[in-house]
Amino acid sequence: MSEEIHAWIEAHTEEMRAFLREYISYRSPTEHEERVQREFVEPFFRNEMDWDEVETVDVTEDQNRPNVNAVLAGGGDGDGQNLLFNGHSDVVDVTAEDERAWTKEPWDPVVEGGKLYGRGANDMKGPNTAMIWAVKAVMASDVELSGDVMMSLVVGEELAQPEVGSIPATEAHLEAGREIPICLNTEPTNNEIHTKSSGTFDFRVEIEGQGIHTSQKNLLNYPQRHGIRQGSEVGVDATGILVRIIEQFDDLEHQWNMRYDDEIYGGGGTPRPDVQGVGPASITCTIVEAGDYIASIPGHATIEGQVYWPPQAEDTALWEEMQEAVTALAATDDWLKDNPPEMSWKEVVDWPAFDVSPDHPACGSLGAAYRAVTGKQPVYSGFKAVADNGFIQRDCGVETISMGPGDISMGAHGPDEYIPLSQFETAAKVYASMILEWCR
Repeated sequence: MSEEIHAWIEAHTEEMRAFLREYISYRSPTEHEERVQREFVEPFFRNEMDWDEVETVDVTEDQNRPNVNAVLAGGGDGDGQNLLFNGHSDVVDVTAEDERAWTKEPWDPVVEGGKLYGRGANDMKGPNTAMIWAVKAVMASDVELSGDVMMSLVVGEELAQPEVGSIPATEAHLEAGREIPICLNTEPTNNEIHTKSSGTFDFRVEIEGQGIHTSQKNLLNYPQRHGIRQGSEVGVDATGILVRIIEQFDDLEHQWNMRYDDEIYGGGGTPRPDVQGVGPASITCTIVEAGDYIASIPGHATIEGQVYWPPQAEDTALWEEMQEAVTALAATDDWLKDNPPEMSWKEVVDWPAFDVSPDHPACGSLGAAYRAVTGKQPVYSGFKAVADNGFIQRDCGVETISMGPGDISMGAHGPDEYIPLSQFETAAKVYASMILEWCR
């Protein structure tokens, strides 16, 4: 049966590609997903597929952020279990300024050199297309499933809005009485099986100095004759403090990367190497600002940034270490003892990690499906970015793993985003085989 379904996918690759090109042509940045969901995804589900149920789940006041849920009910006598597919239809927008960096048209996809280019091709309309057409292939066969196949095409992922996207969509399946032993999110992983991910949070450091005319800098840096004001009596360069804090964070980041060792997450893949490499934790100072006038020593500075933390760590503990690093610096500085930097976190992003044992039966079934399609040993690794999996696991209590074509280095969130068509078509076959492995 697998060979028959795989042959069906091969016979319909041009239709799959045409579907993906049209999907991408709907410009659907986060908070503007209504058209693609109502005019493209939902009609295709209702008119071109044999789902037993299709519904929209929209918890917004204006009813303009629809998630699309669907169910193919199992009715056979086998031992199959239920399977939920999950993916997001929203994308990172391309501004007029961003578009100048593209060598292709982001909303009019093209195929060149075995790659399909366009915004969302990789993250994640390409993976979504593969999972949709995998189910369509199973529907076209005579196979009987005993477990349900469910799907959620959601909104809000790119701006961390699970409260309108993956959480209510998943809860709608649960509230309908459907058990979900595993959710397969199809974020791009190079078709590796990712059982863990990082989490992430944002932070901000406010630094107070004391601004003065730039011609007076010598009074800050060098001892003066007795009776002449010097040092912090005159001014304090907030930029110098900023640099020292960033150096503290760099040292702490190094400690974290030496500390958190894990075979799956950060170890470079098992039993074969993954394509991402190692490096499970990071402190990135993304927005650094100081001063507001070219002829004044900066009297204030700010650091804004993002931390990616490994699933075996506790984000609260890591934040405490960041605070302790700044406190330790302040203890050695006369000005900072009385004027310590103010620190805050989780004002914008609080994204949990996901963590599923690679011994979970679904990981074994997905690995078997991958071997059946490719003849190769699957790679088990960890997602180095974040995905809705973390919210689905934490807030809905559903174990969630990822596997999808492409990876985030292929232009995701940047110019000339693409998906390798060979991976795209392989993923569709693996998903179909997973349905047969798990739901039959």
